[in-house]
Amino acid sequence: MTEQELANVIWDIKEIIRNLYDDAEVEDVILPFTLLRRLDCVLDEHRDAIMKEMEAIKDKPIVMQNIKLKSLLKQHNLTFFNSSGLSLERLLGAPGQIGASFQTYLDGFTDNVKDILANFVHTDTESETLDLSPIYSRLERHDKLFSVIQLFVQRADLHPEKVSNAMMGTVFEIVIRRSKESSNTKAGQFYTPREIVRLLVSLTMCGKESELYGVGRAFSIYDPCCGTGGMLTAGREYLQEVSGRKDLKVYLYGQELNEKTYAICKSDLLMKGEDQNLDQQLFRGDTLGEDKLEGKTFNFMLANPPFGVDWGGKKPATKEQVLRDNRPGGRFEAGLPSTNDGSLLFLQHMIAKMDTQQGSRIGIVLNGSPLFNGSAGSGWSNIRKMLLDRNLLDCIVALPKNLFYGTDIATYLWILDNKRPANRKDKVLFINAAHAEYTKLLQKNLGKKRYEISPSGASDILAIYREYVDAFRDIVYEKTGEIERLQVAKLLDYDDFRYTTVATRRPLRYWFENITEKYLALCENEAFDADSKKNAILKIVSEVEGIDDKRSDSDFFAFLKSKKVKYTAAELKLLRSMFGVIDEEAPEVHEKPLDKNSDCVADTNLNDTEKVPQKQDINEYFEQEVLPYTPDAWMDRSKDKLGVEFPFTRIFYKYRPLRTAEAIMAELNDLDDSINL
Repeated sequence: MTEQELANVIWDIKEIIRNLYDDAEVEDVILPFTLLRRLDCVLDEHRDAIMKEMEAIKDKPIVMQNIKLKSLLKQHNLTFFNSSGLSLERLLGAPGQIGASFQTYLDGFTDNVKDILANFVHTDTESETLDLSPIYSRLERHDKLFSVIQLFVQRADLHPEKVSNAMMGTVFEIVIRRSKESSNTKAGQFYTPREIVRLLVSLTMCGKESELYGVGRAFSIYDPCCGTGGMLTAGREYLQEVSGRKDLKVYLYGQELNEKTYAICKSDLLMKGEDQNLDQQLFRGDTLGEDKLEGKTFNFMLANPPFGVDWGGKKPATKEQVLRDNRPGGRFEAGLPSTNDGSLLFLQHMIAKMDTQQGSRIGIVLNGSPLFNGSAGSGWSNIRKMLLDRNLLDCIVALPKNLFYGTDIATYLWILDNKRPANRKDKVLFINAAHAEYTKLLQKNLGKKRYEISPSGASDILAIYREYVDAFRDIVYEKTGEIERLQVAKLLDYDDFRYTTVATRRPLRYWFENITEKYLALCENEAFDADSKKNAILKIVSEVEGIDDKRSDSDFFAFLKSKKVKYTAAELKLLRSMFGVIDEEAPEVHEKPLDKNSDCVADTNLNDTEKVPQKQDINEYFEQEVLPYTPDAWMDRSKDKLGVEFPFTRIFYKYRPLRTAEAIMAELNDLDDSINL
């Protein structure tokens, strides 16, 4: 039975409780019972032997019993137990006492399991008993508790010899996805498809293989939004697989906001024997608002942070903490993205946890926004600039669309490294794997997921990354079906992404005429105070003989001078704003109207900016790209801003000539002929 088939079997159990729960509540039953069934199956071959040993010392002090239990668990390679002697299957032997027996069964678990189960029900963690009544009391009242347990026992064979830990993790994630889809909520924030996880892990750890053979060397992997723990366990499995050492010490760390996915992650690690320091390795909470692993660094970090999640309004405490960490030496010192997308905050958080001595590598899934959002000087741009300034960005891989269950937007894998080889300094490899050649079509759509990365596609991406040079492949152009030789990888300099935003200005050009008429029109406006001291100059000027003739700005103020009219700098601006009419055919306006050698006044309506690539001289760019079209323009260099963007699509753009009118007409005629047949 495949992961999908097993998940379908489990999810279909919901049909007997459909009338008791809303769609959004179904997972509150299905997930914890799936977990309980898995725990039961893991304990099956050990339960009676351990209970027999514990029975022999039942009259001994509790301290001695606990010591004995720990010894037995280590002997049986277990990290948890249920001292009640019950299992879900054994509960079926007494249907009339199912409620009380179920509570006894729950209370028999060791504390590490109780902590996991508590996250499904938001119970009082200080209570000595685990109150799962929110899960089973409604079932018991409607005589469904026995039936639910019975169906899980009959249908869901989750014994480790039949369902591996990796398979079990995937089953949990599919059930979560099914639940979110049925209740019309987002599953993508919890589940990253396995083949993408595998690709991200292999890219992140590529080039570090030689370090895996060091005697006594241990490694750490961290995920700040670990969900059900898929990336953590995949990372460890990959390191152990590549090294050929199942005993390779790989310590897993993570933090997760959602209670249920945290519980699944913790249970998965528990069943894999990760219990010695699990309470110091895995935490529940908002990573952005409260870093539960503050001060720790890690060898490898992996993440698929939520896209488009608000960090600036819905959780005031999170926003306050983010703003506090936006300081020199803080997690977010480089800058802040817009409040409606915190993905780059997670990236900065991970960068703050890089090991500067041994080195760290980061693999993260991001959407297209972090590539180009934000202008020069913005938080977005400054974060990208920090990546280049610190020589961290190693590779970006564009993935095909429709790979994820909850979204069909473009996605990218970013690889960062703070101990890059000398030949990669200030360089980055862009890999455009957004082609059908890197995928295979699913037999059935899973949400918005229509494709998955094929094994051959993943191998080619990894091979391209290892080579770290330009690469070309034969790609089928979808619109014509023809094979083209396209560039799929490009090695670029960091300076290819740096630019300067230069402010350009053009002169203000005014005509002055019909002043009297304009003043009278002002006086008819109720908002205009003709008697105010500020506006007195307007009346004086309007009454000057001959003022209505058409004049340029310099001629207008020269005329006023000839009429002995005096004005302040503020009154000068007022006269221009009230009586001047912009006209591109008019002469330039100078700051000192009677001095044509003074600076021109800029027309704010014509203010513009130019993005000048770092590799191009700004003055040369201005002469070549601006002056031929606007000869009167000048640059205001005091407004220069440095920016960074990664124009991925533009870099791989290939121009294709438009089809001729003859070719289009011929196609239309052929179509018309086929219709008339």
